[in-house]
Amino acid sequence: MVKRTVCFSVCAVLLLSGTASAQGLDGMVVLKGVCSPKSHIAEGRIGEDLTRRQSRFFCDAAVITTPNGQAGRRLVNFAESRSHTRPPIGFAGTMVERDIMQVHRVYLQSGQALAVSDGYCKFFSTNKAIHGIACGAKIDNGGRRTVPIVAFDGRVQS
Repeated sequence: MVKRTVCFSVCAVLLLSGTASAQGLDGMVVLKGVCSPKSHIAEGRIGEDLTRRQSRFFCDAAVITTPNGQAGRRLVNFAESRSHTRPPIGFAGTMVERDIMQVHRVYLQSGQALAVSDGYCKFFSTNKAIHGIACGAKIDNGGRRTVPIVAFDGRVQS
């Protein structure tokens, strides 16, 4: 059984009820929608309560790709399409179930991969059309912890 500690807490923030046009997880999938107000990046010392150290993350697009065409691998990027200053957040990993990806790396800045201690993404779909994604990860580095959490609803247009 796959550990879903992070995924369950992330998935709880999504209230999903419709569909967006997307076709499964093969190739590239582009979704327009909105990030939940609960989407954020928290940062602080390991062991510190990070609930008071959250910065809101805004996005209106999600792009799912298969890096180098390698079956089972995915990269999910969340971005604010009209922003020229906010970097996207990317979650890269391996599909461990049809709708669960174990996250191995997170990109908080373009091209700079950070190894994660724990992380998962959950894909929500109806009739093979993806309409939501929830991703969360824990990055521990040098006594500091960073926790990016993104809940994306592809049925709500910004």
